[in-house]
Amino acid sequence: MRIRCTQDLATGLLFISIGIAALWFGADLSLGTALRPGTGVLPRILAWCLIATGALLGAKSLIADGPGLGEWAWRPLIMITLATITFALTIDRFGLVVAMLTSMTLAALGTPETRWREYILFAAFMLLLGVGMFVWGLGLPVTALPKALPWS
Repeated sequence: MRIRCTQDLATGLLFISIGIAALWFGADLSLGTALRPGTGVLPRILAWCLIATGALLGAKSLIADGPGLGEWAWRPLIMITLATITFALTIDRFGLVVAMLTSMTLAALGTPETRWREYILFAAFMLLLGVGMFVWGLGLPVTALPKALPWS
């Protein structure tokens, strides 16, 4: 069996490894019930979606011709990784709004093509959507804003 698109294979393997890591790190999170989902539901769903997408890309790399591995774009890779880690480290302590703002801003810094006026509108919309859906709509056990500043 010949690999016809090394770029798809590398991406598929990356997705699968991130999905497996997410399942491992989120193994202690509660699933809850169907009426009251716990904090582990969304991470598990996303992890399995990443694994499935990686498997599909891996299969595609054996079937369809495509480009080989090119140069790595380090800035987006570093900033998106940093944004994800920042979100995970800030959501419990500072609340959803601060975690979303910092992670979205770090992700926006991942490219020089970011249009900051559009970003501000996008961030405001995503904050309303995120707080509305996760805090008020689903009632997930996450605060929207920090209850008290950690240094006060």
